[in-house]
Amino acid sequence: MNRVRRLVFLSLLVAMATAVNYLEGLMPLLVPAFPGAKLGLANVFSLFALVSLGAADAFTVVVVRCLLVAAVWGQPVSLAYSLAGGLLSMLAMWALIRLFKERLSLYGVSAAGAFFHNLGQLCVAAIILQSGYVFGYLPVLTAVAVPTGLFVGAATFLVKKAVDKTDLLKGAKKEAD
Repeated sequence: MNRVRRLVFLSLLVAMATAVNYLEGLMPLLVPAFPGAKLGLANVFSLFALVSLGAADAFTVVVVRCLLVAAVWGQPVSLAYSLAGGLLSMLAMWALIRLFKERLSLYGVSAAGAFFHNLGQLCVAAIILQSGYVFGYLPVLTAVAVPTGLFVGAATFLVKKAVDKTDLLKGAKKEAD
């Protein structure tokens, strides 16, 4: 994939992730009893970038999406939460893929990513609030993160399967690695 085509493809991933993130923010809470719980559908595009293009492009999608969402719709503190969750999640998913190669499915990688996303956000909350008590919310967030992470993994699997049927990304992974 040439540089221009790759840049256009990454821009499309960022745009789709940003739009989905915004639309998801308009939806009512996933489970009203769990404030902050969301499906995390924008992560489909980040995980897709990770498994199809490589870590550098996936981190780019995460960072640019977080910056765009915070700049357009967020508050300054929302950037800290988004980046902490997104970067820790991506780092964990990248490590799991590297360590376990073919032994861990996209479902498992995504569920772990959802957990680490919540952990990253709680770390920011603990710093801002200067209290470790926020980690008491981790079991509740994990109860929501695992099934939503599995859903995101399934969606990513379907997107990857559809894209793999085309020659859209032919040779892209080799360039990324």
